[in-house]
Amino acid sequence: MAEMAIWLLAVYVCSSLLVMLLDRWAKQMRSGVEYPYVHYRLLVRDSEQVLESTVRLLLFRSYWSGKPVRITLHDEGSIDDTPQIAALYKRYPYCWLDDGQDSTSRSTIIIDLRKKEAGA
Repeated sequence: MAEMAIWLLAVYVCSSLLVMLLDRWAKQMRSGVEYPYVHYRLLVRDSEQVLESTVRLLLFRSYWSGKPVRITLHDEGSIDDTPQIAALYKRYPYCWLDDGQDSTSRSTIIIDLRKKEAGA
């Protein structure tokens, strides 16, 4: 009889804890507060060779640091497949194509992937 009472008490405590955690999670989801993220702005021009590996590296770093990431791609007139690769990344929630406005803030990290021209 005592064993049954202990089991019932344990089940009650576990279910109360689960309800409390689910309530806290639901409140957090309803709050709509946007968590701070690390914003990277990639300047690209003829950068098809390094664009994908750079984005993957930033996502890997975001995964291990636990901080969300936002990546903005700013293409400066590429003539290779860089615009097509950038268009593929547009469908992901962490990646935006630059709309031409200079929206860099102090916390934006700018990474220059532009291929240097032969004469420069």
